[in-house]
Amino acid sequence: MGIVRVNGLIGRNQEELTEVEFLVDTGGSYTAVPARLRDELQLIPGAWGRTQLADSSIVEVELTWAFLKLNGREGVIPVEVMNVPEPMLGVTALEALGMRVNPVSRELEIVSPFEAPPTVTLFRPPPP
Repeated sequence: MGIVRVNGLIGRNQEELTEVEFLVDTGGSYTAVPARLRDELQLIPGAWGRTQLADSSIVEVELTWAFLKLNGREGVIPVEVMNVPEPMLGVTALEALGMRVNPVSRELEIVSPFEAPPTVTLFRPPPP
């Protein structure tokens, strides 16, 4: 299929967004960002767990949530904080936004018939 990159807006909520270029990873479940970007976006602390990489190695990752706007669609997506060279957009984000990669044009296309997917659009942790 080749390399596919897209620009999107990502952040802690829909008022605090930063433009980011993502490498689309159709083999990855979750969107992955480096710790420096998580800190810049001020994402809420997440839960720690393990995930398996394409080379079958197991690594520790932090799983949190972020608000994503991409090609006119928006929603809250799960995000892995891990050692990646650049932000990677995973399949769960594409599915949440009703999109897929067109392997011929190497562009994202909308596949669901509705204007905005039925997803949570704002996440704020409870006050301390």
